[in-house]
Amino acid sequence: MMTVLAIRSMQPEDEAFVSCCSHVGESAEIDACATGRRALLRRLGAQGAVFPVAVLNGDPVGFAHGIPIEHASWGPLGDAMMALPCLYVLRRAAGIGAGRRLVEAVTEGARAQRRRALATTAYRDLPQAEWFLPAGFFESVGFRAVDERGREVLLWKPLQRGASPPRFLEPRYDFEPVTGHVTVDLFWNGFCQTSGIEAERVRRVCAEHPADVVLRESCAEDRLTLLRHQIPRGIFVDGQEIGWGYEAPELGIRDAVDAALRRAHPNS
Repeated sequence: MMTVLAIRSMQPEDEAFVSCCSHVGESAEIDACATGRRALLRRLGAQGAVFPVAVLNGDPVGFAHGIPIEHASWGPLGDAMMALPCLYVLRRAAGIGAGRRLVEAVTEGARAQRRRALATTAYRDLPQAEWFLPAGFFESVGFRAVDERGREVLLWKPLQRGASPPRFLEPRYDFEPVTGHVTVDLFWNGFCQTSGIEAERVRRVCAEHPADVVLRESCAEDRLTLLRHQIPRGIFVDGQEIGWGYEAPELGIRDAVDAALRRAHPNS
């Protein structure tokens, strides 16, 4: 069978695949999160975002997000750029140029809007099993590293002369305790499926202790909130960050909150 790869703008029939990050029907939790993400993607589309989808023999096998940087809740920061916060291709479609063509489609969208550059945050030295945004791939399609922070790499691709490079978000968190309560500070964004899922888990756990736990939420979809804290995703229990890389497991969140409650009420 001849392999036919095409790139198209996200169509209604692609929305489930894109909003679920390809995990359609795998769990009620993912599907519920995808409902909110689908609405968010539509709003971002009205604000100039582009969502090219790779289609192989008629089936979606990958996608990219190109978001005007002033609406990019995941970051980075910059002027008149298009952020590329996510690029994903199914393993069965690897090696046929889908990723490269998705980047080209985002680039075309950025040029059409007279954006000065593309910007993305990618990663080096990932374990072989982790596919997520390898920096080497972006360098192979014309991006250049601007800054590095551990394994995290900030890259850009200028499209116009005189463009200024992007900047990493610089997290700003000052813990403010609430006397007599365990305090959970939740930073989340609706763009990232992982962040949306773990936010719901945090809410459920905190609701188990309405008299003893204060939950404070900061959503990075609100631009002023993002610029104030520059934390698109994070969970802090009494000022201490907890995290697993993937979406925080509900049991892990519960253990952290229960431990904080024991410290706050040692004689209970």
